[in-house]
Amino acid sequence: MTPFYQSVELNTRERLSLAPGSYGSSSQPGLKILAYIDKASKVDKSGAMRHSFLVGALRPSREQLQAAAHAAGNGKSGATPFDEPEYEGTAFLSVTVHSDWSHPAALAMAFTEATRNKDGKLGHDYLAEAIASGEVDPQLAKDGQAYYRQIATDKVTAANTPPEKMEEAVESQYRKELMAISIKMGQLFTLQDWAGMERDPGRDPVLLVGTEFSGKVETSNLGQGQSEVASIYSRKKEKVSA
Repeated sequence: MTPFYQSVELNTRERLSLAPGSYGSSSQPGLKILAYIDKASKVDKSGAMRHSFLVGALRPSREQLQAAAHAAGNGKSGATPFDEPEYEGTAFLSVTVHSDWSHPAALAMAFTEATRNKDGKLGHDYLAEAIASGEVDPQLAKDGQAYYRQIATDKVTAANTPPEKMEEAVESQYRKELMAISIKMGQLFTLQDWAGMERDPGRDPVLLVGTEFSGKVETSNLGQGQSEVASIYSRKKEKVSA
């Protein structure tokens, strides 16, 4: 029989929340994914999987460093140019993915829509390129557009939108659906860039544990003094030697 004390929970430390601020830069990581939180990772009503992680800091935030430098410059009591602010605590990070979003057609549609400016002009047509290269079948692209437009139509109808505003509302919601995909999958790809992985929409997000990256931490909407990673900064691409 295994002694009971082998399973006694010994982690009795108080969990501190990471201070809000920007950690790291495009070339130097400031945060690190410490663990995958299995109990907090769940499937939402749309069928997307919300993966939850625990994140710690590798160094103080930019705001903390600026405050420390200001205090030292003003000769405040006890402050020296060599003092480094405390950066204890952890924050939560959510990475949401859906099996539908991993299809090349959905990705091409989403990232194409993300380049559209306020005047409605596309900055880059990834979908057209993917079709031309043979990576995406033209019929699958049409089917995908019809699929997300139907999702948009259903949501607008459920909101009791007046008939005269249906067309405009559907188009707006359709763009929101694609933009959501580009944002969520963009976060996944950015973390994979930081991890030195090849971008792969089907790779298990659990493999991101241990990844060092940069991002902005804010106070969580959940309250209770918790903090969360609100945005992930893109990694600066390394120059390829000729």
